[in-house]
Amino acid sequence: MAMITIKEYAAMHGRAEVTARQMARRGGLRTARKQGRDWMVDSEEPYPDRRRRMGEALTREGMEGLDAQERRHELRIAQARQYSRVGKYHSTFAANLERVPAGLADQLTPEQLGWVVDLLADAYTDGQRHPDYEWLQADGD
Repeated sequence: MAMITIKEYAAMHGRAEVTARQMARRGGLRTARKQGRDWMVDSEEPYPDRRRRMGEALTREGMEGLDAQERRHELRIAQARQYSRVGKYHSTFAANLERVPAGLADQLTPEQLGWVVDLLADAYTDGQRHPDYEWLQADGD
């Protein structure tokens, strides 16, 4: 894992430095870290370009009757679903999304929200694999 400056990262991917810096600030680059006043990124991190997918999310059925605020909310959820590993499992994604407090969900970027949903799904799965899981269930009855 070789860390490079945001300027080198942007040049390597043919992007403007300011665009890559904004992406790092907003949490769009998973490995981006601030060192002093400079942003550093892992040279192996792919440049995330989800423009086409987000356009597809906007045209999905069921978005026609929504007002602007509801449409923005649905778009954020669609974006978070695409960033999430469990996003393709709609019921799992929805169940874990409900566990995120609304105030926190509003403060997170769609990518961060996808990560939180994944963490909650992982915690649930790890709990079911716990050696004392059967004992804990029997004790709760």
